[in-house]
Amino acid sequence: MSASSKGQERQQFIDHFLAHALPPIYRFGSGDATDATGHRSGQLDVVIEHPFAPNLPIGAGQPTRLYLAEAVAAVIEVKSNLAGQWEEAKKTANAVAPLRRNFALSMSMGSMPSETLPIYVVGYTGWKTIETLRERMAECPAIKGVLIIERGLFVAGKMHAMGHHALWAFVCHLFREISTLQGAISDPLGYLAAPPPPISNVLSPSVSYSFSAPSLPVKESGA
Repeated sequence: MSASSKGQERQQFIDHFLAHALPPIYRFGSGDATDATGHRSGQLDVVIEHPFAPNLPIGAGQPTRLYLAEAVAAVIEVKSNLAGQWEEAKKTANAVAPLRRNFALSMSMGSMPSETLPIYVVGYTGWKTIETLRERMAECPAIKGVLIIERGLFVAGKMHAMGHHALWAFVCHLFREISTLQGAISDPLGYLAAPPPPISNVLSPSVSYSFSAPSLPVKESGA
């Protein structure tokens, strides 16, 4: 499929489903994710962002952004036919797996947020049985859950749902994951110590950029 067709599939899934099913505090976008050690995920279809941390535009006038790992509530890969695009989904999941979230403070009444970024895969069409879905998911432990819309199948760990229950099970499982960030506080200054990605060609091929950590005032004891 063309890039524009794939983009329409993603946008329809967000506009006609996710944006109405999840609380309005979350933002949806696409782009890359990075962590404070310099790991980069590569292009991600859908990023659900907990909007209490900064992110950066990737190129002037482009909708894609660079997200800090601590602000990524979840990643969703959207495929037209998951059976035919499974290798692409696994490649993305394995690229996301090394990223780590590092919170300055986290307070939670329920589960604590995980260090890793939860990634889900959604296929408009795909396999036809729960058993096949489980077998495929065993190939890639980094994937948190898989939804097949046409067949009404959802699998995540030991949980599964079928028919019209599948979409609701997906929403509930996803919400449980992303809600763990509600009490988490990130420290974007930690990224100053990370090796900056090459961005010399982002805005202009003739301009290069470098970053250095600012000198922060130090208060001596007894002062």
